[in-house]
Amino acid sequence: MTFIIAIAGGSGAGKTILARALAARLAQPATLISEDDYYHCRTSLANFDPAIHDFDHPNAKDHALLARHLTAARRGEAFEKPLYVHERHERIGVETVSPAALVILEGLHVLAHAPIRAVIDLAVYVEADEAERLARRMARDVTERGRTPDGVKHDFARAVAPAHERFVAPQAARADLVVINSGALEEIGAHAARIEAAWRARSTR
Repeated sequence: MTFIIAIAGGSGAGKTILARALAARLAQPATLISEDDYYHCRTSLANFDPAIHDFDHPNAKDHALLARHLTAARRGEAFEKPLYVHERHERIGVETVSPAALVILEGLHVLAHAPIRAVIDLAVYVEADEAERLARRMARDVTERGRTPDGVKHDFARAVAPAHERFVAPQAARADLVVINSGALEEIGAHAARIEAAWRARSTR
C-alpha cells in the first residue's frame, strides 16, 4: 500500500523546498503532489475577480477531488491530477500520476480537511515566522508570478495573514512532527532527515 506524507504550513514557510529535499534523500522514488494544483478553476466560479477572490481560504481548493485522488493512490491506482496556472487562475489540463510506493503531498491546508487526513500516514507542519514568510512570498510572487511588491504586501495583510491564523496555524496541533524553518539550507536537510526517520519507523510497523 502507498505511504502518504503530508507537509502543511503557511505561505512561504518552505513546504515545497522541504518536500523536494525529502524526496531527494530517500532511497526510493517518491511522487510529489502540490495542493496548489487543486485550486478551483476560475471558469467554474461565478463572477470570478482575482482582485477580491480569497485564494487563502480552504474553500478555494477542491479538497474533495484531492481526497479521492489520494484514496486512489493508497489503492495503488493511477489518477489524473489537474494542472493549474496561477498567472491565469485556471486549470490547463491534467497529468497522469502513476502508482508509487510513496507520495509526498504539500500545501497550505493539507491537514485541515478530515477526508484528506484520513488517508495520510505521516503529517508534518512547517513553522516559520511571519516576516520570513512574507519575504519568501515576495521573492516568489514578484519573480515567478508577475506580481508587484505593493500588491504582494496588500494581499498578505488583507488575506494571507488572517487566513494563516484562522486556518493554517491550527494544523500544527494535528501534525505528527512540527519543524521550524528559518531558511538555512543545513536546517532543511536536518528536517528532511527527521521526516525520513519518522517515515521509516512507521513504514516498518
